[in-house]
Amino acid sequence: MSKKIFKSISIGLFLLWNTYFCCTSVSALNLVTDTLLHRDIKEVTVKGIYQIRASLPVQVFSEKEIELSNAGTVSDIVKHFSGVTVKDYGGIGGMKTVSLRGLGAQQTGVSYDGIMLNDIQTGQIDLGRFSLDNLSEISVSNSQPNNIFQTARMFAYSGVIELTTKKPDFNSMKSFDAKITGKTGSFGLANAILFLNKNFNKKWNINLFSDWLKATGAYPFVQHYGNQNNLSEIITRTNADVQSIRSEINTTCLIHADEYISFKTNYINSERGLPNVTYYNTFNKQRLLENILFSQIHYMNRPTEKFQYQLVAKYNQTNSVYKDADSKYPEGFLTDNYLQKEYYVSYSAAFQPIEQLSTSVAFDWWLNDLNINSNLNFKNFVFPIRNTGLINVAAKYATERFSLGANVLNTMTREQVRVGTPSPDRNKLSPNVNVSYKLFSKYDLTIRAFYKNIFRVPTFNDLYYQDLGNINLRPENTNQYNLGLLYRLNRSGFMNGLEFSMDGYLNEVTDKIIAIPRDLFHWSMINKGKVEIRGVDLSLKFGVTIRDSNDIVVRMNYTYQKATDKTPDTSNYGEQIPYTPFSSGSGSISYKTECWEIGYNMLFSGMRWSGQNIPANQLNGYMEHSVFASTGYKCFFIKGEIINLLNEQYEIIKFYPMPGRNFRITISVNI
Repeated sequence: MSKKIFKSISIGLFLLWNTYFCCTSVSALNLVTDTLLHRDIKEVTVKGIYQIRASLPVQVFSEKEIELSNAGTVSDIVKHFSGVTVKDYGGIGGMKTVSLRGLGAQQTGVSYDGIMLNDIQTGQIDLGRFSLDNLSEISVSNSQPNNIFQTARMFAYSGVIELTTKKPDFNSMKSFDAKITGKTGSFGLANAILFLNKNFNKKWNINLFSDWLKATGAYPFVQHYGNQNNLSEIITRTNADVQSIRSEINTTCLIHADEYISFKTNYINSERGLPNVTYYNTFNKQRLLENILFSQIHYMNRPTEKFQYQLVAKYNQTNSVYKDADSKYPEGFLTDNYLQKEYYVSYSAAFQPIEQLSTSVAFDWWLNDLNINSNLNFKNFVFPIRNTGLINVAAKYATERFSLGANVLNTMTREQVRVGTPSPDRNKLSPNVNVSYKLFSKYDLTIRAFYKNIFRVPTFNDLYYQDLGNINLRPENTNQYNLGLLYRLNRSGFMNGLEFSMDGYLNEVTDKIIAIPRDLFHWSMINKGKVEIRGVDLSLKFGVTIRDSNDIVVRMNYTYQKATDKTPDTSNYGEQIPYTPFSSGSGSISYKTECWEIGYNMLFSGMRWSGQNIPANQLNGYMEHSVFASTGYKCFFIKGEIINLLNEQYEIIKFYPMPGRNFRITISVNI
């Protein structure tokens, strides 16, 4: 593994030098002096307006709230949002995907600093590959973000998870600062994190983030045998180790107060075992090696008070190697190598003809390809290439008490394959309408509603996977309806702010892509599924000030979701869809003084099914409790955590047990 670490460091140093060279050239220009302080205040004010007039439900975890959670990964934070279902395969190296309001991981978009991530092969983004220590905010928006000045791709999902990294502070009195963090904990956890930040002047900043992680993942769990769970034993999870290094370089060059260019390069190298936790068999030699590299550049300009535009470009390359050493293969092993690339560009512009009316237009284009090499499989793979174009037109009218927004997204896909027949071309319009009204002038009580039609284009696996894919698949079609209330109270007496929201929703999915058996050994993908999802999301957050600098913060979320399979002529008709509980939620409370903080976090989920709603597929509900305490002195900070305090034994995905009671200690130094 030392060679891989050396390779990762070499790549990081190479990218750092290129970034330095690029920004040195930019800084050599004769730039006009700006006042960034004015720009920061302006941006925060605009964001506040969007939250007050928000007609689309949005939930946010700030950097401070992230610190007050017992979270080791991004998915641990996302579990605290209402309406979210996380498929967690257990352990620090297990895959973690997210579904919003029962619509599936393929219909849930993930953006990284405003630019969407993509996996053309499976359509699912593994949130486990991102580090929390480099994020300043995590938000979840149902339908789409409220801000209409976005890339067209932001509008192309049923919901969006936005990950925002730490931004430079050009007004800081320090030109250089650094943070070194070390974490250790149960199951062989060792995590070293380095963050370096340098302001060369008032216009140019560069920062470097690096995160090395290693864990054995060998935790004990209770293995039950038989449908009645009357026989069990305690065994240890094997082949669950993980080692990874994640590096990222960011640079921002200001041209003047309303014009800047930023550049980001992110590299991830990881190797992990894939545990086999099935009845009577825990032995496994399956391994997954991943190398993920993406670079993106973002240019923003606001030449006038009424007009602004942005340009975005991105390159992404993901190389995944699956290995399995087993005598059942003719050569004694199996090696499948998946290489996917993406080239992406976007232009978007916003115009505000009058104070109450904003308009925007966005044009996106990207190209995806997928290559597969295997010593045994995929001999007849077609090597597909997909060109995708999006055009989005949006408008929003907003006053102090009323807002009305609408957009239309046009999606075009064109595919080609090296051999055989490609999937048909697609052209589709997708509308969205949203409205909100503040009921009283003195009280911040807002009613909101939206309707959105959107669809999911089949992934390359859906279309072209050997002996499984179907090139004639139609896109999944989804209609979303939402009606909700939002109440906010600013600081009043001992109350340090309060926010309550309640949203009821109906989602209808038709032409759902499902796998059906052709015989005992062969399956195929068809458009047959239909799902109806009815649910309610509740969210409450408030703060209480006991005395100066002593604060209590409480956060609670609850979701009721009836996600029914309406596929005609199937054995699952009328049943709850897999891995979607009727009830789920979370709660947290923290107490802060000048010297220390303590907190408690809780997650719960009701009973679920892993397939057809029969006793053999039933997964029991669970409740996980965690606590933490932290303190700091000058530049030092220490935090201790106990996760799953009561040692709850449970599974989110069947046969993939979650860890029992474990601990984590974090020590950091600011320089």
